Amino acid sequence: MTTDMIFLFQILCVLGLVAAGYVARRRNMLSAQGTNDLAHVALNLVYPALIFVSITNLTISDLRANILLPLLVMVIAMVGFALGLLAIRFLGNVSKDTARAFLFHCLINNYLFLPLPLVLFRFGEKGVALLVFSSVGYELLLWSLGVMLFSRAERKRDRLKSLFSPPFVVLLLSLAFVAARDLIAWPALPPNLALAAQTLRDGLNSLGAATIALTMLVAGSRFAVLPLRTILGWRIWLVSAIRLLAVPLIMIPLLRLIPMDPVARGILYIVSVMPTAMVSVLFSERYGGDTDFVAGALLLTHLWALVTVPILLAWAF
Repeated sequence: MTTDMIFLFQILCVLGLVAAGYVARRRNMLSAQGTNDLAHVALNLVYPALIFVSITNLTISDLRANILLPLLVMVIAMVGFALGLLAIRFLGNVSKDTARAFLFHCLINNYLFLPLPLVLFRFGEKGVALLVFSSVGYELLLWSLGVMLFSRAERKRDRLKSLFSPPFVVLLLSLAFVAARDLIAWPALPPNLALAAQTLRDGLNSLGAATIALTMLVAGSRFAVLPLRTILGWRIWLVSAIRLLAVPLIMIPLLRLIPMDPVARGILYIVSVMPTAMVSVLFSERYGGDTDFVAGALLLTHLWALVTVPILLAWAF
């Protein structure tokens, strides 16, 4: 099976899960309030579990040897953000919520779920481990600058307070845990405690695995009430062009110039061409924002990615 076919099946899987949320909303199994509640649960309970399990799978050696990866994915994100800041002056008379949603889509793309099977197919388990580690850079931006973009708090103190959401706190604690675990010679746990700790970890792993499904349900529910004119709006096409074309066209030549392990470079190629992040719809539901714009851009970039991703990856590799 080729890389293109794997990506096609992955996108079809995304659209299939989204369709479940769409049907649930259209058949009144999921209400507007229920959609918001799902987003709340996903962001404050389920996603933190995914972060903890993913980060604590790494070692301090991983952090030291591949520190360039999270830094470079932050560069990918900030290139998109910078392009968004340049483009936003041409958006015309739009609300602050729409402008913030536009910038969020420019900043954060799908950095783990969609790249994962492509990385596994091309680079094996080593590539998957490096992809998870690279996601630390996106997580730091997501739960700092990303939260601040959606936060409606006017005072700086309230904006700073909004940063300390459960996922961001868990991210920091997870990194601290990895450092303490690998740098300090802890005594071995008694068998009963070791079994309890592994059981707890397995439970968190099961909880975190639900992140993708909940995100898709929320996205599908929003698509069910999305006006068609929103998807046809030129601003959504502009943010799609920035995310799917402009960022990769800048980053792929730049990554070629930076000395690094070929596997790491290949992972960054794959991450740089991905469509916008599914988590954007969770943010909009949880923190408030122009959810129609968020959902429209989310749908359009994933559809166009079927064309742009294979072409750009063929050029990159």
